[in-house]
Amino acid sequence: MFKQITNLNGDERYLIFSLLMFLAFFIIVGIMLFRMKKDYAEQMSQMPLEEDNEINKMDTENL
Repeated sequence: MFKQITNLNGDERYLIFSLLMFLAFFIIVGIMLFRMKKDYAEQMSQMPLEEDNEINKMDTENL
């Protein structure tokens, strides 16, 4: 496996490019998380629970 990594013959730019894309993605996500308002995060965290509660209310009303 390591022989393949050491013998790239000029193809290291693809490895460097993929590493930079990987790092850029996580840096951008990290910046978005730090800039996110806590109210928005709280609202988004409660959304699945609110949907389930609304569905359960509709099911019990139809019985």
